[in-house]
Amino acid sequence: MGLALSLLTACTAPTQKPLSVTSPAASSLEAADSSAASKTPYRAGRFALVIDTEPQQSFLSTFDLTGGWPEGVLTIYNPLGMQMARVEWTPQTARLLQGKQVRQFENLEKLIFQTTGTQLPAAALVDWLSGKPTPAEGWNVDVSEWHLNRLVLERVQPAPRTVLRIAFES
Repeated sequence: MGLALSLLTACTAPTQKPLSVTSPAASSLEAADSSAASKTPYRAGRFALVIDTEPQQSFLSTFDLTGGWPEGVLTIYNPLGMQMARVEWTPQTARLLQGKQVRQFENLEKLIFQTTGTQLPAAALVDWLSGKPTPAEGWNVDVSEWHLNRLVLERVQPAPRTVLRIAFES
Protein backbone atom coordinates (compact mmCIF):
# COMPACT_ATOMS: atom_id res chain seq x y z
CA MET A 1 0.00 0.00 0.00
CA GLY A 2 2.90 2.30 0.69
CA LEU A 3 4.10 1.66 -2.86
CA ALA A 4 0.74 2.77 -4.16
CA LEU A 5 0.89 5.80 -1.87
CA SER A 6 4.33 6.70 -3.16
CA LEU A 7 3.37 6.14 -6.77
CA LEU A 8 0.15 8.10 -6.39
CA THR A 9 2.03 11.13 -5.13
CA ALA A 10 4.46 11.07 -8.07
CA CYS A 11 4.58 13.77 -10.71
CA THR A 12 2.23 13.27 -13.61
CA ALA A 13 3.83 12.63 -16.99
CA PRO A 14 2.47 11.63 -20.38
CA THR A 15 2.67 7.93 -21.19
CA GLN A 16 6.09 7.10 -22.60
CA LYS A 17 8.27 4.13 -23.42
CA PRO A 18 10.73 3.28 -20.61
CA LEU A 19 14.16 4.84 -20.89
CA SER A 20 16.92 2.68 -22.29
CA VAL A 21 19.46 1.69 -19.65
CA THR A 22 22.63 -0.18 -20.59
CA SER A 23 23.11 -2.33 -17.49
CA PRO A 24 22.79 -6.15 -17.78
CA ALA A 25 19.82 -6.03 -15.40
CA ALA A 26 18.09 -3.55 -17.69
CA SER A 27 18.50 -5.95 -20.60
CA SER A 28 16.52 -8.62 -18.76
CA LEU A 29 13.80 -6.06 -17.99
CA GLU A 30 13.71 -4.89 -21.61
CA ALA A 31 13.30 -8.51 -22.71
CA ALA A 32 10.50 -8.97 -20.16
CA ASP A 33 8.93 -5.71 -21.34
CA SER A 34 9.03 -6.89 -24.96
CA SER A 35 7.37 -10.19 -24.14
CA ALA A 36 4.88 -8.44 -21.85
CA ALA A 37 4.04 -5.91 -24.56
CA SER A 38 2.85 -8.72 -26.83
CA LYS A 39 0.23 -9.71 -24.22
CA THR A 40 -2.95 -7.85 -23.41
CA PRO A 41 -3.04 -6.44 -19.89
CA TYR A 42 -3.44 -9.26 -17.41
CA ARG A 43 -5.72 -7.06 -15.33
CA ALA A 44 -6.92 -3.49 -15.41
CA GLY A 45 -9.07 -1.55 -13.03
CA ARG A 46 -9.24 1.07 -10.33
CA PHE A 47 -8.07 1.12 -6.78
CA ALA A 48 -8.85 3.25 -3.77
CA LEU A 49 -6.45 3.37 -0.85
CA VAL A 50 -7.37 4.73 2.61
CA ILE A 51 -4.78 4.98 5.39
CA ASP A 52 -6.03 5.73 8.90
CA THR A 53 -3.49 8.32 9.97
CA GLU A 54 -4.01 11.83 11.35
CA PRO A 55 -5.14 13.31 9.03
CA GLN A 56 -6.55 10.39 7.08
CA GLN A 57 -4.94 9.81 3.67
CA SER A 58 -6.90 8.59 0.67
CA PHE A 59 -6.00 8.04 -2.96
CA LEU A 60 -7.78 6.92 -6.11
CA SER A 61 -6.10 5.67 -9.27
CA THR A 62 -6.43 3.35 -12.25
CA PHE A 63 -3.93 0.67 -13.21
CA ASP A 64 -3.08 -2.01 -15.67
CA LEU A 65 -0.97 -5.03 -14.94
CA THR A 66 0.78 -7.20 -17.50
CA GLY A 67 2.30 -10.42 -16.24
CA GLY A 68 2.17 -11.14 -12.55
CA TRP A 69 4.40 -12.75 -9.97
CA PRO A 70 7.38 -13.17 -10.34
CA GLU A 71 7.62 -11.08 -13.53
CA GLY A 72 5.43 -8.21 -14.65
CA VAL A 73 4.72 -4.56 -15.37
CA LEU A 74 2.36 -2.34 -13.37
CA THR A 75 1.36 1.03 -14.80
CA ILE A 76 -0.45 3.51 -12.56
CA TYR A 77 -2.51 6.41 -13.91
CA ASN A 78 -3.95 9.49 -12.26
CA PRO A 79 -7.73 10.11 -12.34
CA LEU A 80 -7.30 12.01 -15.64
CA GLY A 81 -5.69 8.98 -17.30
CA MET A 82 -2.12 10.31 -17.40
CA GLN A 83 0.62 7.81 -16.57
CA MET A 84 2.10 8.54 -13.16
CA ALA A 85 4.49 5.64 -12.74
CA ARG A 86 5.52 2.31 -14.14
CA VAL A 87 6.99 -0.54 -12.10
CA GLU A 88 8.74 -3.37 -13.94
CA TRP A 89 10.12 -6.49 -12.25
CA THR A 90 11.70 -9.88 -12.85
CA PRO A 91 13.11 -12.31 -10.28
CA GLN A 92 16.54 -10.67 -10.76
CA THR A 93 15.73 -6.93 -10.80
CA ALA A 94 13.07 -4.24 -10.56
CA ARG A 95 12.81 -0.64 -11.64
CA LEU A 96 10.55 2.32 -11.03
CA LEU A 97 9.97 4.81 -13.84
CA GLN A 98 8.43 8.17 -12.97
CA GLY A 99 8.57 10.66 -15.82
CA LYS A 100 12.24 10.72 -16.90
CA GLN A 101 13.50 9.34 -13.59
CA VAL A 102 14.49 5.65 -13.47
CA ARG A 103 15.40 3.91 -10.20
CA GLN A 104 16.90 0.41 -10.30
CA PHE A 105 16.55 -2.17 -7.47
CA GLU A 106 17.65 -5.77 -6.79
CA ASN A 107 14.04 -7.02 -6.69
CA LEU A 108 10.45 -5.88 -6.20
CA GLU A 109 10.55 -6.29 -2.42
CA LYS A 110 13.51 -3.89 -2.18
CA LEU A 111 11.85 -1.43 -4.57
CA ILE A 112 8.76 -1.37 -2.35
CA PHE A 113 10.81 -1.03 0.84
CA GLN A 114 13.11 1.69 -0.52
CA THR A 115 10.18 3.59 -2.02
CA THR A 116 7.81 3.37 0.94
CA GLY A 117 10.02 2.69 3.96
CA THR A 118 7.91 -0.31 4.94
CA GLN A 119 7.80 -4.03 4.23
CA LEU A 120 4.78 -5.00 2.14
CA PRO A 121 3.80 -8.44 0.83
CA ALA A 122 5.07 -7.92 -2.75
CA ALA A 123 3.91 -11.26 -4.14
CA ALA A 124 0.49 -10.89 -2.49
CA LEU A 125 0.18 -7.30 -3.71
CA VAL A 126 0.83 -8.41 -7.30
CA ASP A 127 -1.64 -11.27 -6.86
CA TRP A 128 -4.29 -8.89 -5.50
CA LEU A 129 -3.89 -6.57 -8.48
CA SER A 130 -4.12 -9.68 -10.68
CA GLY A 131 -7.46 -10.57 -9.09
CA LYS A 132 -6.19 -13.40 -6.90
CA PRO A 133 -7.31 -13.22 -3.24
CA THR A 134 -3.97 -14.43 -1.86
CA PRO A 135 -3.73 -14.40 1.96
CA ALA A 136 -0.98 -12.32 3.58
CA GLU A 137 0.07 -12.00 7.19
CA GLY A 138 -1.61 -9.02 8.88
CA TRP A 139 -4.16 -8.57 6.08
CA ASN A 140 -7.84 -9.52 5.80
CA VAL A 141 -8.84 -10.50 2.27
CA ASP A 142 -12.57 -9.94 1.69
CA VAL A 143 -14.04 -11.64 -1.40
CA SER A 144 -17.69 -10.91 -0.53
CA GLU A 145 -17.90 -8.45 -3.47
CA TRP A 146 -16.16 -10.78 -5.93
CA HIS A 147 -19.40 -11.21 -7.91
CA LEU A 148 -19.09 -7.45 -8.64
CA ASN A 149 -15.42 -7.86 -9.73
CA ARG A 150 -14.21 -6.25 -6.50
CA LEU A 151 -11.66 -7.24 -3.91
CA VAL A 152 -11.32 -5.53 -0.51
CA LEU A 153 -8.09 -5.82 1.48
CA GLU A 154 -7.60 -4.52 4.99
CA ARG A 155 -4.30 -4.32 6.83
CA VAL A 156 -4.96 -4.83 10.51
CA GLN A 157 -1.35 -5.30 11.63
CA PRO A 158 0.89 -3.38 11.85
CA ALA A 159 -0.85 -0.04 12.33
CA PRO A 160 -2.02 2.17 10.77
CA ARG A 161 -5.13 0.41 9.50
CA THR A 162 -5.09 0.48 5.69
CA VAL A 163 -7.89 -0.43 3.29
CA LEU A 164 -7.29 -1.16 -0.38
CA ARG A 165 -10.35 -1.58 -2.60
CA ILE A 166 -9.77 -2.89 -6.11
CA ALA A 167 -12.44 -2.84 -8.82
CA PHE A 168 -11.53 -4.85 -11.90
CA GLU A 169 -12.75 -4.07 -15.39
CA SER A 170 -14.99 -6.90 -16.60
